[in-house]
Amino acid sequence: MRVLIGGWFTLPRLGREEFLLLMKQGVTYDRAMGFKMDSGTDLELAVRTIRSAIGEEVELTVRCFLCGREACEGCPYLEACDRRKVSSMCLCSDHAPEKGVYDLYAKAVSGTMVS
Repeated sequence: MRVLIGGWFTLPRLGREEFLLLMKQGVTYDRAMGFKMDSGTDLELAVRTIRSAIGEEVELTVRCFLCGREACEGCPYLEACDRRKVSSMCLCSDHAPEKGVYDLYAKAVSGTMVS
């Protein structure tokens, strides 16, 4: 199962214990949208809980900070990257090789920082 950090996803019906555990781990739930993991989620524990509940591996992915698309597909660092521990401010394969992309990235990041 692939889960985009910061994106909504669905799970099969969980037992009460698993659901409460995910809530304690910072996973957001909305009846209409499903579940969401974000910066307030203990990703390592939440992934372990979901994997145990559904019986399959959980792969985390992140968004491209510039365009919002999934950034992991085509990433040369995919095998070595631990998405439970990295920043969610990654670049997709369309933006990573562009000339001057670092300037765009720095400008976008500086716009999110609070003075």
